[in-house]
Amino acid sequence: MKILRSSEKKRILKQLNEQFGIEKMLHLLLRFGKEKIRAFSGSLSADELITLDTYLRVESAGVYIAKQQEDGIRLTVDGVSLFKEQITKNILELTEEQAQEWFKGQDLLIQLDKNFKILKYKDELIGCGKSTGERIVNFMPKERRIKS
Repeated sequence: MKILRSSEKKRILKQLNEQFGIEKMLHLLLRFGKEKIRAFSGSLSADELITLDTYLRVESAGVYIAKQQEDGIRLTVDGVSLFKEQITKNILELTEEQAQEWFKGQDLLIQLDKNFKILKYKDELIGCGKSTGERIVNFMPKERRIKS
């Protein structure tokens, strides 16, 4: 576990703003491994979290909100939910059939520019996928998928 410094948090927020229009982040950001970003808003201070991690080896704290990749930041389902009021960019509206495929864990055959997309069905933001140019890759965790 690594608590992200203010400069790292600003860099991530800048990238989130460029990709999705997200402007504010009130949470403490933690990095687990090289890519996983978690948001923590509990009552423990940064120093208390470090002490806890030193003695107990914290495997996770907070909510897993994003994965930092070479080509951008991919929001998790929880990250999309956390920032749903702020997301204004790269939103892709889905039909009912496309949304059903998405919830089953299927990739969507939609040709778009290569970028991360926030998927929307009716008035709900339902996830984040990566466009390869030919399709939208589904990152929905298996435990959250609808069984066919």
